[in-house]
Amino acid sequence: MFTSIRIWIMMLLVVAAGGLAIPPVSAQDNALPAAPPPIAAYPSDGFNMRVVEQPTPYYVITTLDPPVFNWFAGIFTNLPTDQDVTIGLNMNAMDHPINNADVGKWEGLKPVMTFADPRRYEAYEWYRKDEQGRWVSGDPFKSGEEKYAGNGKTPRQHVMPEAVADQFLSPDGNYWQPWREIEHVEVVATLNIFRIKQRFALPTATIAMRIPYTYTFLQTFLERLRAAKIDGVSIDAIGKTPGRRKLQAIRIEDPASTAAAEDKRTVLIIAREHATEHASSWALHGMVTRLLTAQPETQALRKDTTWIFIPIQDPDGSANSTFDNLTEWMCHAWDPKIPREMFDYARYLADYVNSGRSIDVSMVLHNVEASECPHVFCPFVDARFPEMVVDFNRMLFAALRKDGYVTSPPEENAGKGWMNFRLYGWCALCFGAFDLAYEVNDRYPPQTLSLVKLQGIGGVITEQIGAWQSGDNGRKWHAQALAFLAKRKVEQERHFKEYGIKTPDQRNEADLLVYGY
Repeated sequence: MFTSIRIWIMMLLVVAAGGLAIPPVSAQDNALPAAPPPIAAYPSDGFNMRVVEQPTPYYVITTLDPPVFNWFAGIFTNLPTDQDVTIGLNMNAMDHPINNADVGKWEGLKPVMTFADPRRYEAYEWYRKDEQGRWVSGDPFKSGEEKYAGNGKTPRQHVMPEAVADQFLSPDGNYWQPWREIEHVEVVATLNIFRIKQRFALPTATIAMRIPYTYTFLQTFLERLRAAKIDGVSIDAIGKTPGRRKLQAIRIEDPASTAAAEDKRTVLIIAREHATEHASSWALHGMVTRLLTAQPETQALRKDTTWIFIPIQDPDGSANSTFDNLTEWMCHAWDPKIPREMFDYARYLADYVNSGRSIDVSMVLHNVEASECPHVFCPFVDARFPEMVVDFNRMLFAALRKDGYVTSPPEENAGKGWMNFRLYGWCALCFGAFDLAYEVNDRYPPQTLSLVKLQGIGGVITEQIGAWQSGDNGRKWHAQALAFLAKRKVEQERHFKEYGIKTPDQRNEADLLVYGY
C-alpha cells in the first residue's frame, strides 16, 4: 500500500514538472544524420576545374586553375543523384593577353559529360551499327570479330554500367559514344559565369567543354600503334619537355615506294600549338586513322608521300592546361626564355630536310571556343600567295560541305601575313613549304559534332591534300620547293664552312632557329 502511494506521488510530481520521465539516451542515439560529403573535383591530365565554394548540397562554384579562357574539364565526385546539380564556372580573371575570357562566346555552347573514366583509352571508343544491325567499333586497332560489339540497344562496352549506357545513344539509335552533350546550361554574360545544370545518375562524372584529347590518351594510342607493326608507320622521338613528357611525331610513309628522294612529297600536320585546343588533335587523329586503313584510296594517299603528324605540339601545356607556351618562339634564337622544345622541333625537321627530303605542305590545326565560326574556318592566309590558299580552300570547303559540314566562304579569313614565328610558318620560311592554317569547331551551336564527325574533318582534309598534290598546283609547288631547297643547300654549305661546322651536333641555336640548318 505504501509502495503504491509512493509511485502515484512520483507520477504526480513528474506531470507537474511538465511531462513523463524519459530514459536517458546516448550521444550516438541522439546524433543528427551525417551531412553528405562535399562535391569535389580532383586533378587529372589536362583537367583544370576546381571547386571553390559549395553554398548548398546541390550547387557548387568552380574556377579554373591555372587560368585559361578557352577550355574547362573536371572529374567530379560526391555528386548528389536525387535531384539536379548546378555547377557554376566563374570565368573572371581568366583573361589571356590577347584573348578575353568572355562567356558571351559560349552562347549556345553544349559541353559534354561521361560516366566513363576519362583516363582510360576505351573512354574514347565510338561504335556505329552496320547494315546487319551489329555494333562496329571505331578503334582502328580492332579487326575481325573483335570489332563487333553485339546487336543490342547499346554496344557491349566496359567503361560504364549498362544501366546508364542508353543515355549516350544517338537519337536514331545507330551511333554510341561514351560522351554526351549537356543540354541545360546558362550563360550569365553580365557576371561572366557559365552554369551547367544536370541530374546525375551516378555520383562520379566528368564534365568538359568538348571531348578531351589528353597526353595520356595519346601515349596509349602510340603504344597500340607501335604494337600493331604496320608497314611504313613509325613513331619518332623528338625530345623531352621540361616536365619530362615526350615530344613525338607519327610518320606514315609508302613502304612500296621506289621513287627517288626528290620525287617524294612530305606533308606536315601540327595540332595543339595552343595546348588547350583539344578538338584540333581529334581532327588530326582522324587524318592518322584515315591513313591506317587498307582501302585502295588510302594507298593512293600514301603513294610516294610521307605524312608527319605532331598530335600534341605542347605536351606540358596540354597536361597542365596552359594555353600557349610554344606559340611564337621560332626565329628568336637568343632569347633566354625560349622553350627548349623549339630547338628539338627545329632539329628534327632540319635533319629530315637535310636527309634530302622536301616538306611540301605545312599545316596547323586550331579550334575556337563555340560561337565564333562554323565547323571549319581559315583564320590566316600567307600573304605571299593568297590566291593559292584560296584555291585550295575552294576545293577543301566544297568537299567538307558535301559531307555535311558548315564552312566559312573560301575567300574569307581573319588576316594575311606570315607566321614565320610559329612552327608551321617557320617551315615555309626555312624549307619553302606551302603553309596552311585552319580552325575547327565541333561545338558550333547550330550543329555540334560527334566524335566520329569531328575525326571525319581530318579524313576530308587528308583526301583533299592528296588531290591537291597530284594536281597541277601541287606539282608546281613541289618543283618550286625543290628549287628553294637547292638554293638553301648552297647557302647552308657556305654557312657551315664559314663557321667551321662539320657535324650536326656542332650547330648552335641560331643555326637551328634562324636558318633552319
